Amino acid sequence: MQLPDNLSAALAAADEDYLIGLCNKGTVNRAKKDLAAPAPPEAVLEQDGVTVRLGDVACFITSPLGESRCSCPSSAVCRHRITAILWLKQQLDAGPSAAAPPSKPAFQELRDYPSEKLVRQLGTKRLAAALFRHQSGSAPEITETSVVTVDMPWLPASVRLLEPLEHSTCTCHSKAFCPHKAEALLYWQLKEGAADPAFLQANQPAGPSLDLEAVRGVCQAVQEALTAQLAAGLSRMPPTVCETVERMAALCHTARLPELERALRALHGEYAAYFARSAAYRDAALLQRLSAAFRLAAALEAADEETAPSLAGSFRDNYLPVGSLKLYLLGLREFSGRSGYAGTIYYFWERDAHQFYTFTHVRPTFYESGTRRSSAVVPWGLPCPLHQAWNHSLDLTCAKAAPAGNLSATEQCQATLLSACNPGCVYPGNCVYTDFALLFEERGAPQKPERERLAVVRPQRCEPQPYDTVQQRFTMQLLDGMGRDLWLEVRYRHEEAKVVNRLEQLADSLKGASRPSPVFFGIVYREDDRLKLYPIEFFTEWGEAP
Repeated sequence: MQLPDNLSAALAAADEDYLIGLCNKGTVNRAKKDLAAPAPPEAVLEQDGVTVRLGDVACFITSPLGESRCSCPSSAVCRHRITAILWLKQQLDAGPSAAAPPSKPAFQELRDYPSEKLVRQLGTKRLAAALFRHQSGSAPEITETSVVTVDMPWLPASVRLLEPLEHSTCTCHSKAFCPHKAEALLYWQLKEGAADPAFLQANQPAGPSLDLEAVRGVCQAVQEALTAQLAAGLSRMPPTVCETVERMAALCHTARLPELERALRALHGEYAAYFARSAAYRDAALLQRLSAAFRLAAALEAADEETAPSLAGSFRDNYLPVGSLKLYLLGLREFSGRSGYAGTIYYFWERDAHQFYTFTHVRPTFYESGTRRSSAVVPWGLPCPLHQAWNHSLDLTCAKAAPAGNLSATEQCQATLLSACNPGCVYPGNCVYTDFALLFEERGAPQKPERERLAVVRPQRCEPQPYDTVQQRFTMQLLDGMGRDLWLEVRYRHEEAKVVNRLEQLADSLKGASRPSPVFFGIVYREDDRLKLYPIEFFTEWGEAP
């Protein structure tokens, strides 16, 4: 039988992997059994293909093979079509001009698929995650035969990319070009150099657009309310101002302005501290909150479609896969925000990449009365609460982290708790700052995020200062070998009581002692033309790497 040239070429190129890609392995195996039936198929040559009759079923086989049809009720590529294709391949191989074994296809259609279309199909979050996996070396396993097979276990999904592309299959069983297929195609294009990561990064789709008219209305109302509060003055301010600020924060939430909402909730906390006559209240802090909220509202009111989304911020972090991490729990600190939330931040050192990660456990305090709730948290399948892993190493698999370095508590991540050891045996000596000029240069920029202002510091000597009873502040002067200073400072508040007590005990132990200065781990910042350090942890026994 002389088949049409395009059909002959399609049959010659269709090996078992390609047929499995059209349907699945079980269907192909069943078709092989049906092919061994005693009654041979009957074939009729037609203009665009061949009609193959298998008993009571008639299959029309054409090129591309995925567009073949069958008289059975199945809408997918059924065993009858695969049986007919296998039988035609046998006839083709037995002919006088049997085709040579097919070579690996060039997949030109996969290469030519527009990157702009993939960007739209994937969306912001999925595209960012795919680019991160590609750049971090944690891209999925890709196998090329007559089809491209991409296994993505984190979804989980396995995609077989075929040509024509519309005949590709996915384990989600979607007949359309689903997001799994789009993501698999992107990984293959990145691997082959057919897609430019820089172009994809620059053309990431924006999130839902803001209603600028509604944003301007909310921002104008916020500015008018804050102006009225500044004009009235604090001494004449009624306690109902707290409710006013809370209502404005709710309006910002409805208008999708999370950064302005956070600024107003922080202002609400300052007002609440003032009316509660809290010893931690400061006029300067209230003015700072007022001005920050006013400036942000003014900037949002004047923003256009391009600048408004970045000023508005996002309600939650997007966690991206970071692969396996080797962490060491270097310290932790408790916090209590005046917006009604409290919790603990855990600080980790990544032993391979030499960078910091954090994990934040937050709980609402709206319903806490009298006794405080336990802050114990057990993420990642750990055998103990996380605070008990202090000065222990952890190995995390399938970890996810936000761009700012905050780790996700996803159940997909599993941790193995390793033995405890002194931090100096894990933290490299060349990352410990003994030169405060270098510390100022590398960690002292005020605009840097907190992750980039974390530092481990070893001073040459420590000079405890008298406790400031007016400002309720503990201060210690740290000096390097050249006499340059770094000021360790903690203001007394209820949640800082343990920190201040420990620092006072440390100061007492340093008086008249010839012992080495402790090593401090904390957050570097600048205030009043001074370089300062908020201490998260200090170590009197640092140890050294063997």
